[in-house]
Amino acid sequence: MNRFSLILFDLDDTLLNNSSWFDDGLTHCLGSHPHTNELDASGFLEIIKQPPRSLVEKSIDGEYSTLEFKRARWGYALEQFHIKTDRETLDELESLFYKTSMDFITVNESLFHLVNDLSKQYELGIVTNGLYHPNQKLSRMGLDGIFTSDKVFHAEQLGYRKPDPRIYSKALDYFNKKPSETLFIGDSWTHDVIAPIEVGMEAIWVNVKNNVRPTSHIPYAIVSDITDIREILLSKKLSGGIRHGN
Repeated sequence: MNRFSLILFDLDDTLLNNSSWFDDGLTHCLGSHPHTNELDASGFLEIIKQPPRSLVEKSIDGEYSTLEFKRARWGYALEQFHIKTDRETLDELESLFYKTSMDFITVNESLFHLVNDLSKQYELGIVTNGLYHPNQKLSRMGLDGIFTSDKVFHAEQLGYRKPDPRIYSKALDYFNKKPSETLFIGDSWTHDVIAPIEVGMEAIWVNVKNNVRPTSHIPYAIVSDITDIREILLSKKLSGGIRHGN
C-alpha cells in the first residue's frame, strides 16, 4: 500500500521547464517589437528574470498587483538599456510576450505519460506562485485533463503565496487529506521543500542544478530531473529515507 495518496506539484521549473516558454518567448517578443528589436536579448533576459528585490517585495507584500509588478519589471529592465516607455507600451510588450510565449509550450511525451501513470495511483494537484495563469500552460502541455482547474491552487487567485502555510492547507482541505498523506514535488528549496515539510508533508526536491542542500531539512528524495520520480513513486513499495535520482 502506498504511503501517500496525494501528490502536489509546483508548476514552473518543475513540471514545466521555463526555458521552453519564458526564455524563447521573450527572445521572440523582443525581436518582434520596434522598441526592443535591436536589444541584446540574452542580456535583457538575464535582467528581467532577476528584478531588484525591492520590486519582488512589493509584489509579495501586496503593494503591487500582479499587473503592476509586470509593468515595473519591464520598466526596470528597459531602463538598464536607457529605454523609457509609457504604461501603454509596457502593457503592449507584456501582452505580446504572453501571446508569444504560450506558443513555445508543447507536449512533453515522457512527462505526459509519467503524470498520466501517477494519476492512476494518486490524486494529483498543483500549487503555484506563477505570474501567468497556469491553466493555459497546462492546456498547452496536454495536462489540463488531469490537472483540472479545481485542482490548481494559484497564488494570484488565492491572495497568498508559497511559502505561506495557507496555500498548502487550501490544497489539503480540497482533497480532504492529512499532511502525512501528502507528497510535495518542486524545484524551490524554500517553497517546495522547507514549507511543505514544516506543515507535515514529505517533499521531493527537483534539484536540476545539483545544488547543496541549503538547510538541514531532509526531503523524501532528491532528483535531478522530474522524470526520475517514476522509479520512486511508481514502484510497488515506498519506504522512508532520502533517495537520490540518477
